[in-house]
Amino acid sequence: MSDHSVREDASVLSQLDQGLHRIERWLNIAAGVLVLFIVLFSVINIVGRGVFNRPFNAYFDLMGQSVPLIAFLGLAFCQRVGGHIRMDLFIGQIKGRALWVIEAVLTLLTMLTIAALSWGAWTHTLRALTKGDSTEDINMPLWPIKGALFLMFALLEARLTLQFLGYLRAIATGERRPIAIPVIETPAEQAEREAASVSGMKGD
Repeated sequence: MSDHSVREDASVLSQLDQGLHRIERWLNIAAGVLVLFIVLFSVINIVGRGVFNRPFNAYFDLMGQSVPLIAFLGLAFCQRVGGHIRMDLFIGQIKGRALWVIEAVLTLLTMLTIAALSWGAWTHTLRALTKGDSTEDINMPLWPIKGALFLMFALLEARLTLQFLGYLRAIATGERRPIAIPVIETPAEQAEREAASVSGMKGD
């Protein structure tokens, strides 16, 4: 997978992209904090079980609720920066409008898939809420975690929609570096961006 960058400007599309990205960054940070919480909680449970013979009863319930959040909180963030594993080796050989047409079609197919998953997550949330589904040990309600997954899918759908609009704009204008979508960087561009980043840090 190659490194990607996202071009920004003063257009409405770019403003929406940057606004959504602020939310994505905070959710990505939340996922990292949750990982730290799981590690600490696991240590406490291991010590309690091994040393005091008193494991934490809610351990498995909390782990079962936390792991899906870790997996899904950063979905939209990863999509925005082009962090998902994909066949850049093939896509990177295509240039111009042909590339943006292929990307638009793939993004549209992904949008349809995520829309179906969003609907499924919503129906599961309602069913868990109405039936009172809960975990086995401490009877934690399941609808909050399922509702959170629905929101993560909805956020990813919003990100995909912005990227789809970015590809449509690129098809219309033929621009080489479109707005609001991750563009594969060449090694020279990566080096230039990293040098600028380091220079900016020294200037501070």
